Amino acid sequence: MATLAELCDEVYTITNRPDLINETRVAVKAATLKCHQSDYYPKDLYETALAWDPIAYVQSLSYRDIVPRWRAFKYLRKLESDGTTLGNFFTLLTPSQTLDSYGQNKENICYLAGESLEIRSSTEDTYMLLGCYIHPDITTSGYNSWVSVEHPYAIIYEAAAKIFSQIGWQEQTAEFRREAAEQLILLRNSQIQAEGY
Repeated sequence: MATLAELCDEVYTITNRPDLINETRVAVKAATLKCHQSDYYPKDLYETALAWDPIAYVQSLSYRDIVPRWRAFKYLRKLESDGTTLGNFFTLLTPSQTLDSYGQNKENICYLAGESLEIRSSTEDTYMLLGCYIHPDITTSGYNSWVSVEHPYAIIYEAAAKIFSQIGWQEQTAEFRREAAEQLILLRNSQIQAEGY
């Protein structure tokens, strides 16, 4: 795995500015987020089971309490009462789409409202399975990114371009922005699908 320190060392080698410790660390963290946010990658998917108590037809989930690095909703589905058998998916709607043409509430739907996922089911469910995209951990102590392992130069070149920009070296900034863009294309081409050709 490429650690935060290893990525920073590579950026120092390119920029020849090992004195810019904090700036380089910030640039690597920002580049990591940029790479992950460049698309919705299967490797950024996270699943977790939800257990409701009390059970009800309508639930409200403060999703960041469950998934602190939440990025985007992917799916919600029912789990049967044994907590392991998968059931039907809920349909994600906008709040204005939650009523049918007769003005009645639709069932087996969910929608995002700020920091909450609002859920309306046709049954009182004890368990559900939530799937979402998450941000990588970019904290100094917990840094963890699959991009840093599989496509480290997408991060390194982007961070180097940021440092060159900060110190006013425009030619190097442009060069490494081009390199970073090429690495981002390679990242997308090889990671957009969970299955290779």
